[in-house]
Amino acid sequence: MPDTPDFVELRVDGAALVVTTRGSSARSVRATLEDLLACVQAAERAARPPAGPK
Repeated sequence: MPDTPDFVELRVDGAALVVTTRGSSARSVRATLEDLLACVQAAERAARPPAGPK
């Protein structure tokens, strides 16, 4: 079973992550992209080194 549902396709093109999505309405596509961006943001935060004392 794939990690992504059939309405989202992901591929890497050089340094870019290319996302293709489809849905029954613009609202559903927007919700899918908002969820995906929240996951990307969480992954970016988790990958940052911890902030040292200032």
